[in-house]
Amino acid sequence: MLAYTKFEVLRTLHNFRYLVFLVLMPVVFELIWGKQGQAVTAAMAVYAATGAGLIGSGSAIAEDRATGWLKQLRVTPLSDRAWLIGKIVQGVLTVIPGVLLVSVIGAVTTHVGRWPLLVAVTVAGSLPFVLIGVFAGTLFRGRTATIALVLVFFTMMFLGGVVGGETIWTLAPTHSLLTAGVGVLESRPIGAEALVNLAAWTVAAAVAVLLRWRRA
Repeated sequence: MLAYTKFEVLRTLHNFRYLVFLVLMPVVFELIWGKQGQAVTAAMAVYAATGAGLIGSGSAIAEDRATGWLKQLRVTPLSDRAWLIGKIVQGVLTVIPGVLLVSVIGAVTTHVGRWPLLVAVTVAGSLPFVLIGVFAGTLFRGRTATIALVLVFFTMMFLGGVVGGETIWTLAPTHSLLTAGVGVLESRPIGAEALVNLAAWTVAAAVAVLLRWRRA
């Protein structure tokens, strides 16, 4: 499983669309707007985590299903359980580059403190997005999955107030993760409401994945 996970992580990191859309864009936005305050750094970290979690994991699964690669994997010694765990781990690991770069740039350019904690909280909080991405990848094939995930991504960005400046739905996982990130940077305790909401989304997404993955 470790070898498979390493292969998948390297494959994602060599994906040009991943590097531009999920790593470079939040970094550029941080350079442009980061001086407006720590909340911008937290928002761009959430942007990177959500995008990489959703699209980084889901698109690869959908492409593997479309090309038949997933069926070929099932005739190898790699078990279905190891494949699923490997994809989830891969999804979380590919969140790290964008989140780390945004946080470091915030620390260097606008003197954002406690940025290592921001990285830790944001990466940990990316799990529900990774699971939603895995679910979408097992539900759709090829470009259909990518389009669906991009739509989900931007919807969550606006609903959670990560972009647009106004929160539309406080129960959006992006809003909870943003609240946690801002709290960390401002040296405030992470509210129980944000943690409970992220946990609820994680459980719901995990159940959806378990119900769907054997049919993929």
